[in-house]
Amino acid sequence: MKSELAVKVLSPTQTLYDGPAISVSAHNRLGPFDILPEHANFFSLLTEGDININTGVKVFNFKALHGIIKVSKNQATLFIYTA
Repeated sequence: MKSELAVKVLSPTQTLYDGPAISVSAHNRLGPFDILPEHANFFSLLTEGDININTGVKVFNFKALHGIIKVSKNQATLFIYTA
């Protein structure tokens, strides 16, 4: 099992984060959820809330109004609109 996940967080105008992480936390209409390394393929609409990218050393936090997340082959890509 890999201990890291490749993560990209994109907004309409810039790349907010591009690097490794040990977890990604976000919200969809069912509530909060976490993505960990080797997560199953996953796709979801994101609702308003905090997006937390935990690198194991630092936690990056983004306030999202809405967006989408795609997880495939140990890579998580988030397209978000920020507050």
